[in-house]
Amino acid sequence: MAISFFIYLFNKKRFPDPSAAVTKTDGKGNAQEIKMDIKEVRQRIYALLAVYGVVIFFWFSFHQNGLTLTFFARDYTALHFAGFNLSVESFQAMNPFFVVFLTPVIVGLFGWLKNKGIEPSTPKKIAIGMLIAALAYVLMSIGSTTLPLYSSINPDMGGTPLYDTQKVTPLLLLGTYFILTVAELFISPLGIAFVSKVAPPQYQGLMQGGWLGATALGNQLLFIGAILYTSIPLWITWGVFVGVCLMSMIMMLFMLKWLERVSE
Repeated sequence: MAISFFIYLFNKKRFPDPSAAVTKTDGKGNAQEIKMDIKEVRQRIYALLAVYGVVIFFWFSFHQNGLTLTFFARDYTALHFAGFNLSVESFQAMNPFFVVFLTPVIVGLFGWLKNKGIEPSTPKKIAIGMLIAALAYVLMSIGSTTLPLYSSINPDMGGTPLYDTQKVTPLLLLGTYFILTVAELFISPLGIAFVSKVAPPQYQGLMQGGWLGATALGNQLLFIGAILYTSIPLWITWGVFVGVCLMSMIMMLFMLKWLERVSE
């Protein structure tokens, strides 16, 4: 946070003035404020509402890192690895670490693609991010195919906990968090930028709140993951998230031309 604060102080003079009105000059040289047509306002709001509806399901899948993936670390992951004793909580540090580490890499990738003239549009990047998130759960599903049901290892349900030798390597969760973080960097900052670009000026704050509301609704659905985790085989649980992410990607691709046109 301190580093971010100093970066802000160093660059704030370069930021555009948000209070400056967007104007044009009429034929007589008089400045006039540019007003958006009501039809365009509606189109932009409809587009943003559609994106909100899709990203709810991404956040529902992504934020399993604070629920079912943490349960997995507790129940199925060997916490002694390469001479280190890990804790369940230590896995929560993976996502913020990867965010800091991968952000310049992803930004550099987008810059390189832009210089080559092949940078995807923001809606297409969001769709790609959803595909990447699906791949994270494909990895989890493959790594969980031989693991027993939760009920068979839970003492409260008459089960017997796994020995460390029966548990999976923490590298499985490490790889999953890595892939999920890449997906997050394709969606979260770009989604916020997309909202800022598309939202009608008079509804900027409301539309930004809509993005945060979609994130909140996705979080409210997390309990479904916990129910699946304790009720069905693990590989099917992760497969549900694969399906949800792929469904979100398909919906984004279905709306792609419309969203690109609205954001021009």
